[in-house]
Amino acid sequence: MKFSKLFKVREGKLDTLKDWFEVLSGDRKDEAIATFEYENVSREVFVLFQGHKGDHYVIGLNEVTGEHKKGDPEEKINQEHTMILKECLEPVSERGEILLDLGI
Repeated sequence: MKFSKLFKVREGKLDTLKDWFEVLSGDRKDEAIATFEYENVSREVFVLFQGHKGDHYVIGLNEVTGEHKKGDPEEKINQEHTMILKECLEPVSERGEILLDLGI
């Protein structure tokens, strides 16, 4: 597994971010999943949190097989994804460290 950074959702961008993730999990799901092989990703999850002061934060989790690679910059969906994430999210951490990963 590989965590991405922790992000703060930029002011006024929560709906834009939610709309994009709805598109990725709906109409363009197959297109999004098709990028996973190139990236060595088998699963991608983004989780939204609301902070105690009302700010929103997102953490992403990629489950990888082998060495993780960034998305192919030539793929239109990756270009859109990068653009929207840059527009909507502000990194507030370095890469995370897995402290516990249990399973059966």
